[in-house]
Formats: sequence, C-alpha cells, structure tokens
Amino acid sequence: MSQRLRDRVTFILERLLVRGAHWRILVIAGAIALISLLGGLLVYPDPAPRADPFDNVGEAIWWAFLRLTDPGYLGDDQGTWRRIVSTALTIIGYVIFLGALIAVMTQWLNALMRNLERGLTPIAENGHILILGWTDRTPTIVRELLVSEGRVRRFLRRHQAKNLRIVILAEDVGPQYVQELRDALGPLWDGRRIILRSGSPLRVQHLERTDFLHASVIVIPGADFAGGISAGDASRTADTAAIKILLSIANQAAARRVEELPQVVAEIADARKAVIAQRVYPGSVEIVASDLFISRLITQNVRNRGLSHLTAELFAHGPGNEIYVREHPALAGTTAGSLASRFHRAIVIGVVRRNGRRNEPMLSPPADLVLVPGDKLVLIARGYDDTDPAADSTAAALPLPAAAAAIPPRQGPPRTPRRILVLGWSHRVPALVAGFGAYERDQFELDIVSALPALERERELARYDAGPARVRVRQIEGDYTVPSDLAAVNPAGYDHILLLGSSWLPGREESDARTVLGYLLLREQLGNGARPHVLAELMDPGNLALFREQPAEVFVSPQIVSRILAQVALRPELGPVFDELFGPSGCAVTFQDAARLGVAGREVGFDDIQQAAGTRGGVALGLRIANEAAQPTGGLRLNPSRDKRWTLEPGDQVIVLDEVDAQ
Repeated sequence: MSQRLRDRVTFILERLLVRGAHWRILVIAGAIALISLLGGLLVYPDPAPRADPFDNVGEAIWWAFLRLTDPGYLGDDQGTWRRIVSTALTIIGYVIFLGALIAVMTQWLNALMRNLERGLTPIAENGHILILGWTDRTPTIVRELLVSEGRVRRFLRRHQAKNLRIVILAEDVGPQYVQELRDALGPLWDGRRIILRSGSPLRVQHLERTDFLHASVIVIPGADFAGGISAGDASRTADTAAIKILLSIANQAAARRVEELPQVVAEIADARKAVIAQRVYPGSVEIVASDLFISRLITQNVRNRGLSHLTAELFAHGPGNEIYVREHPALAGTTAGSLASRFHRAIVIGVVRRNGRRNEPMLSPPADLVLVPGDKLVLIARGYDDTDPAADSTAAALPLPAAAAAIPPRQGPPRTPRRILVLGWSHRVPALVAGFGAYERDQFELDIVSALPALERERELARYDAGPARVRVRQIEGDYTVPSDLAAVNPAGYDHILLLGSSWLPGREESDARTVLGYLLLREQLGNGARPHVLAELMDPGNLALFREQPAEVFVSPQIVSRILAQVALRPELGPVFDELFGPSGCAVTFQDAARLGVAGREVGFDDIQQAAGTRGGVALGLRIANEAAQPTGGLRLNPSRDKRWTLEPGDQVIVLDEVDAQ
C-alpha cells in the first residue's frame, strides 16, 4: 500500500511539473512553505536556556523561512538544537530555494528564447514582402530583392512603405535556415530586414503570424526538390499547396471584408493549373508557369544558339542590361515608330496597356500604334536613369541600306527537321515536347534517353497530351552515364543535345552530379571535330564553375525562376512581358544573319541596324559577333552604344525581337 501511495504522489508531482514554469514555481513555493512550517515547529519551543524564546509559532516559522532563503543568518543562532535546525534549513535552502528556482527560471528562459527564435510570435507590419514557404527558390528570391536597390526604392514609394521588410514563413524555423540565408546573402544579410516565422502556409492560424493581409506582395515559390522526394512529386505538391494558399487568403479577406487584397506572385509548375489559380484569387495575381517558361527557354535556345547568354544578362542583377517598365505620360499621343529616336541609351521593345484586372503587353508593336494615357513602355537598358527620353530627340534616322529591299518574305516551306538528343528525364519534358510543337514551320525529332522505363515516360506524355505531329518522339531506355549506353545512340549524329536535370532523383546535388558526369562522357565521345550544340541544365548555381571552361551553354533553371519571381514581385507588369517575350507565339527573340537584314559588308551604326529591323516589323536588340562567340558573353552586345560603328562580316548576327516564324 505504501508503494502505491508513493507512486500516486510521484504521479501527481509529475503532472504538476510538466504543466510549465508557473506550476514548477508553485511546487517549489509549496515545498518552501512546508519546510518552513516543519522547521518552525522543531524550534518552538526551544529547550536551550540561552536561546531567545519565540513569542508564537508564526514567529518560529518566519525564523525558519529566513534561514531557508538567506544563509547569512547561520551564525546568529544560539543553542545547539537551534543551530542544528538552522544548518539543515540553510543546506536545504541551497538545494531547493536557490538550485531548483534557478533551474526552473533558466529552463523557462531557454524555452522562451527557443520559441522566439522559432518565430511563433505574430508580427505587425505594413507593406512587407511575404514569402510563403521555404524551398530551393527562397534564398535566391531574397538575394534578388536585396540587390535590386533601385527597384526596391520605387516599390516602397508605390506602396507608401518606409523600409524593406521581408517575411518568410517556413515549416520549422531553425539555425539551419538562418545559416543558409547568411551563406547565400553574404554581406547583404541584415537581420532587421529579414523576419522568419514558423508555420505551414496551408494553415490559416500559421498565416496569421505573418500579417498576410497587410503585405504589399505575397510570393508563393514552387520547388524542384523537397524533403527527398522527386522533382515531379515536389512540383505537383507545390502546385496543390499554392492553389490552397490562394483560396485561404481570399476566404480570410472576404470574412474580414478586406476590400484590397495583396498582390500575389505564385509559381505553378503545370501551366494547365494556372487558370484555376487565377480564378480562386479575386485580387491581382501573376502566375509564373515555371515548367512552361523553362521549356520555352530551351526551345528558343535550340532555335537560336547563344540565347542563354542573353537571358543570363537580362535576368541577373549586374552591370548588364535589364528589362524595365516605365510610364511616361508626356509621350501619350505619340506613335510607337517614333520612340526609337527618343531613347539614346535604351531600346523600347513594347508597350503594356491595362485591360481590366490584367496587363496586356504589346511587344514589337506596329509603328502606327498611338500611345494613350496609362500606357507603360517596356525598355531594355543598363539602368533606370537610361530609360528617360533624351532631352533632344529630333535627330534624324540614318538612311536605310539599299540591300534591305531584297529581304525574303516571312512565309516559306517547312524547315528541315532538327534532330535533338535529350539525355535524362524531367517533369518538364511534356511541356518541352509541347513547346517544340508550337512552332508551325519547324519540325523536330526528339530521342529521349533515360533509365526510367519507356512505358512510364509515354504515359506522362499522354497525360499531358504532348506530342504534336510536328514532333517525333522516340523513347530509348539507357543510362547516359554508362559509356556503352551513350555510345549506342551515336550523339555525334544530332544537331542539338540537351542534358536535363533528372527529376526522379531525390535532390539537386545528385541531379547535377549525373549532368556533369554525362557531359564529361559526352565530350569524350564527341572528340575534337564538329560538335552538336550542347545545352545543359543545372539545379544548383554552385556547380556553374564546373562548366566555366567548357564549350557548352549552361543554365540554372531554379535560379532563373527565382529571379523572375523576385522581379515580378517588385514590378507586376513584368510577368506578362516575360510570358510574351519567351512564349511560343507572338514575338520572340531571334538571331538573324546580318546579311539577311542588309547591314553586312559595310560600316553601320546601331541606328542603321534598328531601322533595317524596323522595316520588317522587328526591334533590333543588339549584335552577336561570330569571332567573339568563345568569350564568356557568347559574343553578345546587347543595347550597344549609338556612337560605335561596325563592319559586320558573314556569320555575324543581329538580335531581333520579331515574330516567331520570322527567322
């Protein structure tokens, strides 16, 4: 019975202690009160003749309490029995009052600090940028937001905010996230600007911690790899989560009768779900269909070798050119054809016009298009100040070269099929096949080599409804990292070779390792003769250095998508511009022979080149010099100085924004 009683007391004590610091302090206070009571009863009455007698029991208990809590009274007592009790109380006081109380307080403070570090406290901000979810995109998005100082200043002015605040909602904030941000940002790291909160964006209670309805813009990034699952599964999961988040924000805003919802920029891997994402959110939302966008970049790069250098310059923040959207009210009433002479350090590539809730871009617009109030110009320039029109814009255009009159028409018979070898299988392959099929005058033959079963890949293509008649797809089972399997497909017999990140692997490191090994084996088998055009996709920007000395075009798809999300977050009009610029229809960037435009074999300036491209309905963006193709820039000279003149030779190309089939 005594054992059961002890167990019962121990159990009750345990249930009290696990309730938290407050209950632990109450237990300690109860123990101190009990010990003080026992100590007071032991010394009252005190049989020692020299000891001062206590007037009552309460005074004796108070005496015991003082000895228990303050060891300084130990030498003041008289009498052997009182000294023995006092010594025992002092020792017990060290253990219970000081030791236990300090332990409880320390544990409570540590737990409090851990909770604060985990970001469980709701914030109260206005005009902040909210990133929902931690993926492989998040550090790059934060970096792009911090380095884009000019865009950020203009963004803050539009939203009447004083300082940039970036709030990130991650599943479980810990030191690893902070360290990853520090590594990615370097000297840009600023704990005052970046706020981490713990929680799932799928739960409304966790969203409340971010003050999401007062954010200026909400970014919902996707993921290529997450939690060790394959890229395809990660993308599908991210799409489902993004649509659920949009619906949750919309419902909360409706319940609180919020009239103006935050601007949202959401990444959706599968473009077919973009319509649903736009419908569930009644506010302004820009959808970045990442799989479709990357597939378009690949298809355009196949049709225009060297295009990766142009996209790297346009999407990266640095000394090169970027795309700007600006409103110049003073230009209302002028025609698009007169804009080229008004901008001496920028190139006007189009107009963005508001249509209801959406921004509609008109790239390479007709010369007789009249600008109306509210129209915004889309420009390529090295800086924001370069997008101002020149004070003196009356300079006459140079005469058109006579050879331009003999330019052949756009229409013509279908071109010779291009043979493309695709090494690796990615969840983007169905969108890639559909992207190739969008070019009506081109024919493509795709041979896809992967270790995944061919039947499984065929099912993925059928599910996406990819594979138009203009694209012949042949599935080949094999491992391109095995020399014999690679040699069996005879890679030298193709026009283009694509090395795709393998989406069936658990992480980007494993994917890039296969890509690097596959490229080394490919280079070994191709030898030193004429080589096919090689385009490699990496998932980690840290591996770009491995290709620095290699004659291949390389792009990092997660980095490109992250930069697009950041730029669209700061300037929403850029979303439809990017979609139109790198789409399969309408306008696209093409590389056209200088001789075809009639600007080869004679000294010309960029004004001449612009006029020659303009007579065909295109916009000249720059040059690609053939004998400089081996340089890191790929020989591209985007938006060159108007004062420089060239004598273009055969093989030199003009970068033109034109209709897709104008090439």
